[in-house]
Amino acid sequence: MATVRDSRKLALDREFIAAAAAFGEMGIAQKECAVGDIEGRRQGLKEMFGVMGKMLPTMTDVKQTKHTVPTPDGSIINLYEFRKGARPQTAEPAIYHIHGGGMIAGSVEEIAPFLAIKVGQSGLTHFSIDYRLAPEHKHPIPINDAYAGLQWLSEHAEELGVDPARIIVNGESAGGGLAAGTVLMARDKKLNPPPAAQLLIYPMLDDKNQTPFPEIEPFATWKNADNVTGWGALLGNASGSDGEVEGHEYAAPARAGDLKGLPPTYIDVGQLDIFAPEDILFSQRLVKFGVPTEFHLYPGLPHGFEFVGEKVQLVKQAMANRSRWLAEMAQ
Repeated sequence: MATVRDSRKLALDREFIAAAAAFGEMGIAQKECAVGDIEGRRQGLKEMFGVMGKMLPTMTDVKQTKHTVPTPDGSIINLYEFRKGARPQTAEPAIYHIHGGGMIAGSVEEIAPFLAIKVGQSGLTHFSIDYRLAPEHKHPIPINDAYAGLQWLSEHAEELGVDPARIIVNGESAGGGLAAGTVLMARDKKLNPPPAAQLLIYPMLDDKNQTPFPEIEPFATWKNADNVTGWGALLGNASGSDGEVEGHEYAAPARAGDLKGLPPTYIDVGQLDIFAPEDILFSQRLVKFGVPTEFHLYPGLPHGFEFVGEKVQLVKQAMANRSRWLAEMAQ
C-alpha cells in the first residue's frame, strides 16, 4: 500500500533522501557525539571530509600557496591562496574564505579539494584562513584571527594581484558566523577599503540557540548537542547567557545591535537546519538596517546540503544562485 506524504509536516527533499542514502552506503555519515565531546566531532568531520574529498576530481590547474599572517597576540597563522593560473597584470576580485567546523573543528587542509573546485568553477582566487580553534583558543582568538587574515590580505592586495575594493568575505556554518563577525569588525575598525560583500552560507550566528527545535532536530545534521558543544567551547559560561563578554557580537553576530553600513549580503540555509530561524531573523534585521540583502530558504534541505546532494535539483538551484550573486558582486 502506498504511503501518503503529509505536506503539512516538514520532510527531507525526495531527491536528497536518495542522495543521502547513497552516501550512507559508502560509509559516509556524520557521527553523533555527546555534549562536550570535542575530539569525537573533530575526528568524525575529518574522516567524512577526507572520504568526500577523495571523490572529487583533482584540479591540477589550481595552485595552492601558503602565506603567514601575524595576529594581535603575537602568534603566526597561515593563510592559503588557491589560484587558477598566473597572477594577473591588473588587480582582480577575490574571495576571503573562513571554513566551518562548529568553532571547534576543521582546517583549510581538510577542505582544500572543495576550495580548489570552487576556484575552478568561479575563476575567483580564494584566500582561506587557518584560524585557531576552541576550546584551546577561546573567544576572542578565532574572530581576531579571522580579521587579521582579512586585514593582511587587504594590505598585501596589490602584490597578490587583488583589488582590495573587491574582496568578498565568505564562510560556511561556523565560518559563516565568523565571516559576518569579521565584516562587522571591519566596519567598526574602519578597514579601508571595506569588504565589497559577504556570502554567508547557513551561518552559525546565535549562541543563544541552545534548545532543540522539535520539528527540525530529527533531520538536523548539525544537532543541538553539537551547537551547545561548539558555543560552549568558544564562549565558556557566557555561551547562551543574557550577559555578554567583550566583543561578543563579533563571535555571535546575532547579538549585534547595529547592522548599518554593512556591505551587500547573501545568506542561504536549508529549512531543516537548526540555523534556519536565526538566519531568517538576521536577514530580516539586515533589511531593516538598509543593507542590500538576498536570502534563500530551501525546503527539505538540512545543514551542509551541497556536500551530499550535489546532483539534487534544489541543491543545483542553490549553487546557481550563489554563483550568479558572486558574479554580480565581483564586477
